[in-house]
Amino acid sequence: MKTRLIAMSLAAFVWLGGAAQAAEIAKGGMSVKEVKAWLTDGGYKAEVAKDDAGDEYLKSAAEGVSFDVHFYDCEKARCTSIQMIAGFDMDAKLAMDKVNAWNSKKRYVDCFIDDDGDPWFTYDINLSPGATREALDDNFAVWLSFLPDMKTHIGWD
Repeated sequence: MKTRLIAMSLAAFVWLGGAAQAAEIAKGGMSVKEVKAWLTDGGYKAEVAKDDAGDEYLKSAAEGVSFDVHFYDCEKARCTSIQMIAGFDMDAKLAMDKVNAWNSKKRYVDCFIDDDGDPWFTYDINLSPGATREALDDNFAVWLSFLPDMKTHIGWD
């Protein structure tokens, strides 16, 4: 996926004679509808759901891992940050040393365990002023690159 994104960026740069302009995200961030469209345009499922407080989020999946996209810092249906989150319902509790090993060796994606000892992985993406679609694509590629590592680390394979 990352190779595809790099190739597409390079093609756009060459096609525009080296003057490629990054497509900016609106000043107020993105709406749930816009993020849904961005995901589906990229070939991923994006189902709108609501949490217990009635806030919308998206359900998606890649690499055999289901994950949610939660929206933060929202005003007038536009949000300046999103969080990718994947949780795994384990048969046995994940040991804290496994969580600590992940967090001490990995950058970008954090791990924690819930009250049942199940691991959760999170990755925050800033959509604030100055963000671009290309940066969003790159951030998503980082998230996707960690999904296989998550499964391996917790023995989900």
